[in-house]
Amino acid sequence: MTVPSTMHYRIALAMADERRERVRRTYLLVAEPSPRRRVRRWIGRQLVNAGIRLAGEPTMRPARVR
Repeated sequence: MTVPSTMHYRIALAMADERRERVRRTYLLVAEPSPRRRVRRWIGRQLVNAGIRLAGEPTMRPARVR
């Protein structure tokens, strides 16, 4: 093996490891029911509900609608 081919091999391995790690993290977010995921969803629902309440406030409506 020459030096350039060894470098290409190492770069390919590094890229494969990086991709494998990224896929593993993504899979865990989708497939693994974790308590953190439930908490994030709850927080998201609370934020959406707060936004809906704020959007209904008279001061948040455009002036021409008031």
